[in-house]
Amino acid sequence: MKKVSIITCMMGLLLFVSCGEQSQNSGDGYVIETTVNGIPDGVRAFLKVPNDKGAPQPKDTAIVQNGKFIFTGKVEYPQLGFIYVNGTQSNINVILENAPILIDAHKDSLSAAKISGGKHNEEYLNFIEASKELSKRVQEVRAEYQKAMIAKDTAAVAIAKKKVSAIDKEALQYQEDYVLEHPTSYISVMLVNRMLQNKLTTPKNAKQFFDGLPDDMKKTRIGQELFIKTTELLRTAVGSVATNFTAPNPDGEMISLNDIKGKVTVIDFWAAWCGPCRKENPNLVKIYNKYHEDGLEIIGVSLDGRPNQNNPKEAWINAIKTDGLPWHQVSNLDGGRDAIARTYNVRTIPATFILNEKGEIVAKNLRGDVLEAKIKELLGK
Repeated sequence: MKKVSIITCMMGLLLFVSCGEQSQNSGDGYVIETTVNGIPDGVRAFLKVPNDKGAPQPKDTAIVQNGKFIFTGKVEYPQLGFIYVNGTQSNINVILENAPILIDAHKDSLSAAKISGGKHNEEYLNFIEASKELSKRVQEVRAEYQKAMIAKDTAAVAIAKKKVSAIDKEALQYQEDYVLEHPTSYISVMLVNRMLQNKLTTPKNAKQFFDGLPDDMKKTRIGQELFIKTTELLRTAVGSVATNFTAPNPDGEMISLNDIKGKVTVIDFWAAWCGPCRKENPNLVKIYNKYHEDGLEIIGVSLDGRPNQNNPKEAWINAIKTDGLPWHQVSNLDGGRDAIARTYNVRTIPATFILNEKGEIVAKNLRGDVLEAKIKELLGK
């Protein structure tokens, strides 16, 4: 059920459970003193941080002695850290910040560790404490929905859906209120980043939030992720001017978007190997033939050139001929790595962008009769 995404988004942040007192020591770096009950001496512990793809990578190691181990270091900006212990099934999530941090956990429930120390960890703990009652109700609603689905009880599913929708709105409102009340918090940056990722806020709102952050929060890893995401999404958002691009056509001639734009322009990302793209091509041909003389232009951007594709240029040219595509065609023959596709944030095809006479993106990913209706409207037909 799609609506569960907001609940998942929120629950993804509720990683800590702590009631410890914050240390008043303001050291020059971080000192993470960890006690894990039930771990024998000599076991190795790991401190990891996300790499460029978000996967944990080793940053430091320690050896358990008397059930304890310590990580020390210094970070320029706060960032998420993950503590793993050999022989355990879960991990401890902590915000790395230049402060003394105390952690108390049991080997069978690392994710429920008690954490204290540091401004950002304290904010995280306060966020969780304030959301415990809501989190409990979220879990109850999810359990009720899953039970109804398993029982295939249509009436119960309908009731559960309404409850999920209500708790969904409440959870989103809770996060939005937190962000408004804590506009410079690392926790708020995390929340906005996840809301944007789950399409629960707009790129415009996320950009406004980012612009209001202090420099230290902008320069955090998660702050930079938020900046990159908003920049990418705003570049192709409805209302934005389409970014120009130039690429070779089948004859090697360089074709630019700006050189061929009409009263209405459709940028069509497709490939010879893409079944849904080829299925839609006859409809595009019909629309092009019907409205080209009125000012419609189409430029096809082929994503042929996948590593496992034999002779991608030949496949591309043959597809153009077979499907009878009379409009401009370009391709770097670089598959999913194509620079134009990255510029337009295209992850799957077919993907289309409809531009008005000013070159502004007015609609995206329309097909069939809906695409024709939009083109007809823009042409004033």
